[in-house]
This record gives sequence, structure tokens and C-alpha cells, in this order.
Amino acid sequence: MQKPVRTFSSLVGILILLNIILLAAVSYLLLSRWPNISDIHRIDIKDPSGRNRIVLSNEEKIPDPIIGGKVFQRAYKPAGLIFYDRKGNERGGLAITDNEQTNLNALAFDYQNADAVGILAQDNKNDDYFRAGMIINDKDPAARPGHNINRINLITENGNASLVIKDRKEIPRIILKVDSLGNPSIEMFDADGKAIR
Repeated sequence: MQKPVRTFSSLVGILILLNIILLAAVSYLLLSRWPNISDIHRIDIKDPSGRNRIVLSNEEKIPDPIIGGKVFQRAYKPAGLIFYDRKGNERGGLAITDNEQTNLNALAFDYQNADAVGILAQDNKNDDYFRAGMIINDKDPAARPGHNINRINLITENGNASLVIKDRKEIPRIILKVDSLGNPSIEMFDADGKAIR
């Protein structure tokens, strides 16, 4: 009875060893044919028609935005991930910007022609400034590419937390705030931006 058990254990050991050798050989062959991950500067994921749907890129290779089929110059050149609709227009993305002054990271989802919702985190390198929050925009009624109407900002900035609600002219009308010392406040403003007492 002991011999078959020993034989079975030996056979299992040999099979495991052969699998490890086979896995190592296949891994070597695959990795030797593909470029080193550190050498990839941009990856384009395309639909069957050849249009980009997702682009993952460093800052040098990041594509300019496409809105309504037209290419516009990008304000900043971040590294990141860009999403496109079926027509090839930019519909949002994840941007990582790092320059001499600041680190700025943002996640955005777009309307057809401009930013709709954004989440951001920023901290400066040469001073103590920081902020993080969410920005919500209305569409621009004139449908100008890259234009929107900022309506709601939920932000913490240098320890001051606030919810700012604006009208269609981007005038703050209500500000709910807790400052860095813990003092709460509610402010309301008229259509000219003057405080309502």
C-alpha cells in the first residue's frame, strides 16, 4: 500500500516541476518578444472602425482634445487616461499633472462639448496651498466648445470647507462654509453678488 502512495506523490511532484519549467519557458518567450513596460509611452484602444475609445498616455504623447470632430489645443499636457465616444470625441478622463509649481490630479466626465463634472486634488510644491473637491457645470446654452457654466463647487481649500451654489451667470448665491478654525457660516447673495443681510 505504501508503494502506490509514494509513486503517486512522486508523479505529482514531477508534474508540478514540469509545469513550473513550462510556465517559466512560456513567460520568457512572451516577455522577450514584447517591449519592456517602461518603454511604452502610449496605448490606444480602438473600436472596430479604428476610432480611439480609450487612450492611456504620458504627457509627451497625450492627444489634443477632439470636440465635434474638431481638434483643439489642450490647455495642459497631463499624463493620463482619456475616454472617447463612438464618434471619436473626448468625453472625459483622468489627468495627472506635475510641474515645478504644483501637483494637480483630476477626474472629469464631459458633456458633448465641455467639462460636466470634475473631481480634483491639488497641492503646491513651494507653499502650503492645497485644495480638493468636486465641480459641477451646466452646459453652455450657446454650445461653444470648451465652455460651460460653473454651478456647484464642493471644495476644501487650505482647511476651509465650503459648498458654493451659483446662478446661471456664475454668481455665488449661497455659500455654506466651515472655516479652518471650525466656525460655520451660511451666506446668501442677490443677483448682483451683494450679501443678503
